[in-house]
Amino acid sequence: MDFSNDGIIDSQTGLMAPINFYESAARLISWADRTEREVSLISISVAALDLDELITLARLLSNELRGGDLLGRLTRAHLGILLLGDLLASRQLIFRLKHLVKTELHLHSLQLHQNESIIDALKRLGV
Repeated sequence: MDFSNDGIIDSQTGLMAPINFYESAARLISWADRTEREVSLISISVAALDLDELITLARLLSNELRGGDLLGRLTRAHLGILLLGDLLASRQLIFRLKHLVKTELHLHSLQLHQNESIIDALKRLGV
């Protein structure tokens, strides 16, 4: 499965491209730190999906998220969701997604530490 983007949008899924996701995440994390809000990150492994399944998943995920949440294709094999909320909120979203999506997904989440970068958080998730 190819992975190409223009730096803003992933050409296959229509999701945020990595650069756009990282820049938007940095702004969201900075705002959350200033307002003392919790931020969580969810990693979704899509390595086992074919292109049609990936496109369907991208649409389902986009429809499930709130306006302030970020969804991007970070690598060929991983999607990322950054959301305002603590670890419990991310686990509740994972629960909903697992029951919404018909294919088996491997989802992992964590709550970002104060002033933690999105890159460091992704490393903790193994992405």
